[in-house]
Amino acid sequence: MLYSSGETVAAGALLVKLDDAAEQAQLDIDTAKLTEALDTLARSKKLLTINGASQATLEQAQADAAEDKAQLSADRAALAQLNITAPFAGTLGIRKISAGDYINQGQEVAEITQAAPLRVLFSVPQTESGGITLGEPFTLTEAATPGSPITATGKITALSPMVNTATNARDIEGTITSPTGGLIPGMFGTVALQTGAPEPAFELPDTALNDSVLGRYLFVLQPSGGAYILQTIYVTQYGQTGNTAIIATTGLSAGERIVRIGGFKLTDGADVTPEP
Repeated sequence: MLYSSGETVAAGALLVKLDDAAEQAQLDIDTAKLTEALDTLARSKKLLTINGASQATLEQAQADAAEDKAQLSADRAALAQLNITAPFAGTLGIRKISAGDYINQGQEVAEITQAAPLRVLFSVPQTESGGITLGEPFTLTEAATPGSPITATGKITALSPMVNTATNARDIEGTITSPTGGLIPGMFGTVALQTGAPEPAFELPDTALNDSVLGRYLFVLQPSGGAYILQTIYVTQYGQTGNTAIIATTGLSAGERIVRIGGFKLTDGADVTPEP
């Protein structure tokens, strides 16, 4: 066991060395075989020059030496697999094994994490994912301490080529580019990013909107002589903040008067007299 819980290690650092006595013995045996094969090859070359050996004998000696070299490479590869090293520089977690333990294939021996750069994995609904591009900035907010949220910025580095059918969302990967103080792998947070092109919109009280089978609508007061006539305008609502609705500007103009509340009691084309 060559590491301790919480230790900071470099990439390639040896963490665990498994019992390799049998593999080391095999390496020694095959090393001796290769030495003998190389000696035989050297003798065959000399004998061939004085017609003391045939071309076939030389070729067999060359084949034996090549085979022994390949076996030696296989032995070294097998030995390397008995050494568990750090795949990248980082900090080790709690140790999962102790010296003398039997380890099965695929068994976890330690966790290793790096504080930077941090990857962020999140999903964006299908309806909002069309305008997202590589390199687009985002903000991550992680409320680790109530009243003191941790905020970091990053850029999108990968986009899933398909929509997740289970969530109807597109998976996205980003990388934090700002200092990551306080953020550690495994945390959850909220990602904010802009999607699509900016759209003009109006803000108005949500009580001005009414519902029908054809969608949401409001009443606009159109001047008619000295009075006003109600005109129904169907609208597209982008969102809502508190009691304020955000709607598209289609069919509306800045400065127009609308029915703020009680529109469900009114009808299109009715004459009204607004309060002063």
